[in-house]
Amino acid sequence: MLRIGPLPLSLPASEPWKYALFGGIASMPFTVWQYLQSSPENEFSLGAVFFGGLFAGYLASTAATEIDVIDVGFRAGVIGALPVLWILVDFLEAASVLGGPLWFQVIAVSMVVLIITSVILGFAGFVGLLGAKIGGWLAKKAGTRQTASVEN
Repeated sequence: MLRIGPLPLSLPASEPWKYALFGGIASMPFTVWQYLQSSPENEFSLGAVFFGGLFAGYLASTAATEIDVIDVGFRAGVIGALPVLWILVDFLEAASVLGGPLWFQVIAVSMVVLIITSVILGFAGFVGLLGAKIGGWLAKKAGTRQTASVEN
């Protein structure tokens, strides 16, 4: 449990989550900025997610404990891509003109939203995973791996 001020904040305490949150949250503003820069087309770029995964993988590889950078990278990619889900708002506006009975519209929109969300987050997780693998490789090449201290 993480404590910020007088209120306890319930965040995952495991080390993979810690590094994934660092990398994913660090990439979020850049993901939003890239989206806003593509104004008329409203395209999303996952370049920031890649670098967020790279950052998370580098940090995880320099930790004193053994951490799976693949796990960290996938999580960082998913977290960093959460702003991409804004695209669902545009989809819901377009889906409001569907014809047919209401039950059909609800099921069709729900299924498509679920599929789109799964594909986007899965692909972003893969991009973050690639970044983390490269970040881990860079950490090993730089030789910044910390050694665990042993207390007597």
